[in-house]
Amino acid sequence: MLSLLLFLAASTAAATEAVPGTAKTSLYQVTKIESDLQGDILNLSIVGNSEPAYTVSERFSPFRAVLDIANAAFDKSINLQSQLIADNPFISLKTSVLSEQDPSVTRFEFTIADSHDYKITRDGFVIKVQVAPAAKETAAEKPGTSPSPAAIPAISDIVVKTTPSATSVTFVSSAPIAKYTTDTITGNANETPKMYIDIENVDIAQLVREKRIGTSVDKIRVIQQGDGARFIFDSATASLFDYTVADNAGQVVVTVNENPALPGQTASAGKNQKSSQPTDKTLDSLIGETETILATEGKKSTVKTAATDPKLALEDTFSFAGYDKQRISVDFYKIDLHNVFRLFRQFTDINIIVDEAVTGSLTLALTDVPWDFALDIICNLKDLKKEERFNTIVIYPNKKTFVWPDRLEDNLAVEADAEIVEQDALIIEQSANLPKEVIQAQEILRNAQIADENENFEEAAELYEQAYRLWPANAKISNRLATLYLVSLGVNAKAVHYAKESLKQEPGNNRAALYAAIGSANMQRNAEALEYFTQSISGNPPMKEALISFSTFCETSGQSEQAIKLLDRYNASYGETMDTMIAKARIYDKLGNSKMAITQYKALLASGFPLPPDLKQYIHGRMAASSF
Repeated sequence: MLSLLLFLAASTAAATEAVPGTAKTSLYQVTKIESDLQGDILNLSIVGNSEPAYTVSERFSPFRAVLDIANAAFDKSINLQSQLIADNPFISLKTSVLSEQDPSVTRFEFTIADSHDYKITRDGFVIKVQVAPAAKETAAEKPGTSPSPAAIPAISDIVVKTTPSATSVTFVSSAPIAKYTTDTITGNANETPKMYIDIENVDIAQLVREKRIGTSVDKIRVIQQGDGARFIFDSATASLFDYTVADNAGQVVVTVNENPALPGQTASAGKNQKSSQPTDKTLDSLIGETETILATEGKKSTVKTAATDPKLALEDTFSFAGYDKQRISVDFYKIDLHNVFRLFRQFTDINIIVDEAVTGSLTLALTDVPWDFALDIICNLKDLKKEERFNTIVIYPNKKTFVWPDRLEDNLAVEADAEIVEQDALIIEQSANLPKEVIQAQEILRNAQIADENENFEEAAELYEQAYRLWPANAKISNRLATLYLVSLGVNAKAVHYAKESLKQEPGNNRAALYAAIGSANMQRNAEALEYFTQSISGNPPMKEALISFSTFCETSGQSEQAIKLLDRYNASYGETMDTMIAKARIYDKLGNSKMAITQYKALLASGFPLPPDLKQYIHGRMAASSF
C-alpha cells in the first residue's frame, strides 16, 4: 500500500531548508567536534549520540559547501562561535543557528578554495567532513565527463555591439555552453513581444539582472531558473525583431537584424532564426511552457478529416474561434462561483485570482470543450471580466477595473514550470575527442532509449547499466536507472543504489534523493528513508511529489502530526487538492480528533471537487457518526 501511494505521487519532474517538525522525535546531541589539519588536508568529525538528520547543499561565488543539521544540541564544552578550524589558505568555516525554523537547524558553511574538493559522509552517529586537494585533471577537463557543481560554466558579462544594420549580443562564459533553447512570447495590448534563451547548468552570480540596450531590443533581463538561467529579450516595439542565435566557439551569440526585409521581400532564414510573425497565441497565457506542452494540450492528431469526423470538425471550429486549450467536461449544479474557479485551477494549473465581489452560483453542463471556452461562457453569463498575464488569470466584475502591478513581470513572467522540464533526459555530448568508452556508451544509450520508448523496460535497464559501467560520470544515466527500477520494474534495492550513485555526482539532486527515500521506505529502512525524504523537499518550493510521498511515509509510520504539517506545506505552495483534503481528514480521524476531521470533511463537500459516490457515502457516514 505504501509503495502504491508513493508511486502515484512520483509521476512528474535549490536552496536547502529544514523541514518543519522533521526531527522533533530525535534530538541529535553533539558530544564533541574534532578537527585535524595535516598540511593541505582537513578532517573534521561531528560526533553525536544518535543518527543525525542532515542535508548537504552548495553555494557559489565563492564556492561553499553547506551542512545543515536538524534539531542539534551541543555539549556545554562546545562553543560554535570559537575557531573550530585552524587558520589555513584553503578552507574556512562559519557556523550559525537558524532558530526560526521548526525544528531549529545548525548550519556549518565551509568556504573551499578551487584547489580543493570536499566529501561529507555519515559513519553511524558521526558526520565526517574531509577537504583535500583536487585531482589535477578535474571532471570538467576530462572529455565526456559531467562537470562537478563547482565547475559549471559562469557567464561573467553580456557584451553588446551595435551598428546601423545589426545588434550583436555575446554571452561571455568561462567554459563552452553545453545546452540552450530559445523561444518567443507573443505580445498583447499591455506587453511587447519577447524572445528568451534558456541555458542549463550555468552560474550567473556575476551578472546584473537587467541590461538596457535601446535598439530593436529594449532590454535584456536575467533570471535564475533552477540550476540554469533565462535571458529575456524585450522588444522595443509591438513587433518582434528578426534574430539568429548561434554558437561561436562555445559562446552564445544573438544577432538582431535592425533593418528587416520590407513587406513583400523574402529574407533567408537560418537554422536558429525566428520569424517576427506572432507565434501560437497559447503562449500569451502559458508564458513559460514549451512547444511540447502546447502539442500535448492542444488538439489530438487524427487521420480522419473534418468532413468525415464530426468530432474533428468541432475541434476545428474551436480552433478557428481561438480556443485551443485542454478539453474538459463539466457538470455544475447550483455551485458557488468561487468553487467553480477553484476547479478550473485543477484543470489548467494556471493561477486564478477571483475578486471578493464575485458572488452567486451557477448551473452548467458542457461536454468535451476547451477549458478557456467554458471559462468565457461563465464570465459572459455572470457579467465578469477576465484578464490573463504571466500564467495568472484575474476574474472580477465587469464594472470594476484592475491594474497589474508595475513590476509583476519580474516575479511571474519568467518562472519555469517544473513539470515541463525533462528531468531524466540523457545529455549525450558530441565531440571528436571523446574516449572510446564514452563513444561506446553513446551507441548503447541510443539502443537503450529506443527500448525505453517502446516500454521494454527490462531490456532498457540492462542497456543503461552497460552504458553506465562505461560512463560512470554521467549522472543522467544513473538518474534514469533509478527511475526505471523504482517506477517501472519495482526493484527497490537497485533503485536506491542508482539514486545514491546520482547523489555522489550531484549532491543537490533532490529528485534522486526522492527515489532513494521511496525505495528505502518500501524496504522498511525507515531511518535511511527519513534522511533522503528530508533532502528531497529541500527545494524552494519543494517538489509536489516529494511532499506527498513524505506525508504518506509519515502517516504510515505513525508520525501523523508531521504528515499534517507536510500537507499544510503542500497547500501553501500549490493550493489544496481533493487528495490533500482527503488525506488530512483521514489523519485527523486516526488521531481521534473528530472535530477537525468533520471540519475537513465539510470543507471537502463544499469544495466543488467531483467526489466519487462511495467517497461521498463514506464522508456522510463519518459525519453522522460524530457527535459534532
